[in-house]
Amino acid sequence: MTMNFINENILNTGTVLSSGVPKKSTILLIGNDQRLSDMFQSQLHSHGYKIKQRRHDESVIASIILNKPDLVILDIGFRNLSMLSVITHIRAVFSGPLLLLTSRDSEQEQVVSFNLGADEYLVKPISQNILKVRVDALLRRYTEAEVDEEHTPIKLGNLQLCPSSFKCKLGDKNIPITGFEFKLLQLLAENKGKVMSRDRIYTSILGREYNGSERTVDVRISQLREKLALKNHSQVRIETIWGQGYMLSLVN
Repeated sequence: MTMNFINENILNTGTVLSSGVPKKSTILLIGNDQRLSDMFQSQLHSHGYKIKQRRHDESVIASIILNKPDLVILDIGFRNLSMLSVITHIRAVFSGPLLLLTSRDSEQEQVVSFNLGADEYLVKPISQNILKVRVDALLRRYTEAEVDEEHTPIKLGNLQLCPSSFKCKLGDKNIPITGFEFKLLQLLAENKGKVMSRDRIYTSILGREYNGSERTVDVRISQLREKLALKNHSQVRIETIWGQGYMLSLVN
């Protein structure tokens, strides 16, 4: 699958690192477009990025372990949804930002991708600048959390969130969640009892406005509810305030 939706214009912008993304971030591109990989290698290297490319038929997991990337871009060239299981394998060894590129505007594929652990889902063709700012935003969010090592854990009922490690605990049980889910739960916990609109959530977590139809946050809210419900005696609940947004509250 080729990704000729992007050209040199995205790579010649001089603001790639001006938004707080650290220099020398390593990006692993998993796909079959050698031309795109060459563009990344030749252009973004001068801006501080290190770009690695691996094909789908190569050992993705071994590449992640070897290269220790800061961000993984997965170009989906799969024929059916079952092949999305590679996301699960990636998440077994990689906790950083995972961005999916696809040529199919499929709601089912998007839901499955987020449920398996993707942080961002972009449909091709896509604006060159949009791809850049999404990559920057993902790297910035994860980096800010890693830098804040002394951040006091957030406690709400028997829920505990550790921003420095992206760990979530309910009582004495660890809850496996993605970075995106952690930031979403953190935002709700820090604003307990307050309604967080979709606009507020998208602006705070994704750094962009809600377009009125995207289901990224809705899917993640549903997934968080399922994960919290799997553990007994949960003292927190994510409520849907119809027409307004979401709110985290304590269960009596």
